Amino acid sequence: MTFRHRALVFGALVVASFPLTARVGAQDSVARVVLPFELHGFVQVYYREGDPTTRDAFRLRKADIKFSGDLSPRLRWRITFDVSKSETLNKTVSKIGDSLAVSDVSVDQRSRIVQDAALTYAVGRTLSLDIGQQIIPISLEGTIATAKVETIERTMFIVERSRATGLGDIRDIGVSANGRALGVVEYHVGVFNETGEGAGTVDVNDQKAVMARIAIHPSVFPNFQFGGSGGFEGGPVKQRRERAGGEIQYMDSRLTLRTEAIGARDGNLRRFGWYGLSALRPTPHLQLVGRFDSWDRDLSQELSLFDAMERQLTFGVSYLLDPSTKVAFNVIRQTFPNVANPRAGTILMAAFQAVW
Repeated sequence: MTFRHRALVFGALVVASFPLTARVGAQDSVARVVLPFELHGFVQVYYREGDPTTRDAFRLRKADIKFSGDLSPRLRWRITFDVSKSETLNKTVSKIGDSLAVSDVSVDQRSRIVQDAALTYAVGRTLSLDIGQQIIPISLEGTIATAKVETIERTMFIVERSRATGLGDIRDIGVSANGRALGVVEYHVGVFNETGEGAGTVDVNDQKAVMARIAIHPSVFPNFQFGGSGGFEGGPVKQRRERAGGEIQYMDSRLTLRTEAIGARDGNLRRFGWYGLSALRPTPHLQLVGRFDSWDRDLSQELSLFDAMERQLTFGVSYLLDPSTKVAFNVIRQTFPNVANPRAGTILMAAFQAVW
């Protein structure tokens, strides 16, 4: 789908989502027909410069539009599109004589604009089932809505996806149980086709991925939580997936303190990342944030920027222009401590975003 086609689809969805009106009667009054679904959206645009691994540029980071509604007192539906995504292709190369030639081309389903497409069935007050394409329960920050993340970009173990898939804010097709137990235990447990790399596709193997996240909310410390997440998919070595992580957070109206660590195995590739974040809100409109972030995308070697451990120190400020609109500025110091000739950089980011 070209950018023009995506724009037309997005425009049609927005137009279709507005309440219909018709003029009736001699007094030219307005009759309003309310459509039987809810509309929510999120747009984020930012500018980034100074990163030695990418070019300076504006970027349409997110352009989400979400439709949802009730089918019955117990059953809800939702579908979300991200029309900022660029469709990519998977290419298969074969050797013909002494040359290489492309033998097959297919659409990378992860680049489709469809994000969530799921049904939610309420079993009781504290338990619901989600069936369809959904965010998998891995890492705390990976389950926080983009509009509420304190920094412009998420932590590196979620954002960096050059090798295998990210470790949070990823989707796959499956079924999950979500709820609370004993009033203090928040749980999310699901079975999915893969660990996030198979969104929008039919499972390519017989094994399924089991993913889970549990968070404890102590009643004596209502602003404090701790827990962990993980997952496993068996099979041959190249197919094997393992995830394990922990989280601690304190949050009130003025202050957020959060730290997470997560390790992953994808076949023979082993990865590890962690971060510590603090965010101070001296007024309801102003937020100051600092984060230390460490990410090793390949624990077996430190040969180049593409497999070396990376560290980032982020300082930022954001301001709510109104309850739905925010501007943010981040300064990021990026280093590669184990590379012989490091290419450290200072990255500047500015973002404008709105949610409705």
